[in-house]
Amino acid sequence: MPTIIGFAALFLLATDALNLELSLAPGLSVKNLLIYMIFVILALRMVVGRGTIMAAGQIQGAFIAQISYALVTLLVAGLLIQFTHYDLMQSAIKLKSGLVDHYIFFLVCLFGAQTSEDAIKVIKGLLLGALFANALTILDAAGVISLGFKIREDGRTTGAIGESNQYAAFIILFLPATVAAAVAAQGVRRLFWVGAALVGAMALVMTASRGGFVGLAMSCAVGAFLYRHLISYGRVSGWVFGTLILLVLVVSLSPYGHLLTERLIGTSGSIDPNTASSGRSEIWADALAVMYSQPISFVTGFGWDAYWSMPFQFSPHNHYLALWFNLGLPGLFLGTYLLFSVIARARRASVVASAPIRGHLIAFVLGATGVCTAIFFVDLHNPWFYFWMYAGLVMRLALCVETERAAVPVAAPVQSPTIRRDPFGWVHVSAART
Repeated sequence: MPTIIGFAALFLLATDALNLELSLAPGLSVKNLLIYMIFVILALRMVVGRGTIMAAGQIQGAFIAQISYALVTLLVAGLLIQFTHYDLMQSAIKLKSGLVDHYIFFLVCLFGAQTSEDAIKVIKGLLLGALFANALTILDAAGVISLGFKIREDGRTTGAIGESNQYAAFIILFLPATVAAAVAAQGVRRLFWVGAALVGAMALVMTASRGGFVGLAMSCAVGAFLYRHLISYGRVSGWVFGTLILLVLVVSLSPYGHLLTERLIGTSGSIDPNTASSGRSEIWADALAVMYSQPISFVTGFGWDAYWSMPFQFSPHNHYLALWFNLGLPGLFLGTYLLFSVIARARRASVVASAPIRGHLIAFVLGATGVCTAIFFVDLHNPWFYFWMYAGLVMRLALCVETERAAVPVAAPVQSPTIRRDPFGWVHVSAART
């Protein structure tokens, strides 16, 4: 089963990279159907084997609660309130693909991989798919091949995902895992994964996404703090120095150097908040103004997918604001809890795990932190499928670490020696009592 899931992950990424829609019906494609088939097989296997379904129960509970609340708000918005441009059927399809599918993808990887070796094998399948997508993006931009990847008017590539900022979030999710694979490998394999990491870094530069670079910087900062006890500052300083030199060379020699400099230094340095945020501050202000006109919406939200039934010109460009606008405080809490609970659990497991599992757990903490930062500036669509597949595999790694930790017998506490004082004040230490 892990091999099948690994090939399925590679197939999903390959179809996105090659711009193959493979749609069968509204809300159903060959990609979804493949995952559904694996899900059904796993469910049947668990029923026959009477396996438990309570793994990562808190995360599953949050998924179910969020889906249930979204369904209630969908029915209220479509049947009771009846917003003018609210399409109940279309919103229901988005609910299936936007929440239910994420849960299914998570479960397939969580239960499809039963051991840490299985999980690492599938993670490497995801990394190979990411490498394939990044390599095709670079080759297409260089004119070596022509896959129809869009180049924006400002020169930024939209990459295999189809949108620059989403593609940048996708890259920073898997970039730490690629580095972890390189650290764990030896010889030619290490060179291969180092090359894959460089390809990912080149693709990230081509997106010129400020949100992506902010997310990457945040993941590095958070990782440096959380894992400061594992860091060799001498080695890190050498890597930082080398990275800075490489970045200067890329900025100086690459055709994307001027674009990157302009976006990271020029626009970001503007004193006008709207210009510095590429218009996001105005988008956010408009959404909050609509919520302020109906104060109850700050608590309940307007309903699943209600944002698009209102006369907004642009998408929210903020995942957390979109959750709050549509699903209110319950949706914001549950959606945020889902993201940060998987990070927290992976972090706790990484403290006690051994190599190579520890490297993959740390990589997920860094990559997911970067994504959680980047989505403050962008809405994700396709990358969520890969995020939750990756999260399911990492939760399996965490469960394996927790199970192994619980199976280790607890050492008997060392008893302090019996101390007796004589009348003259001398301290005599006798043998420890048994």
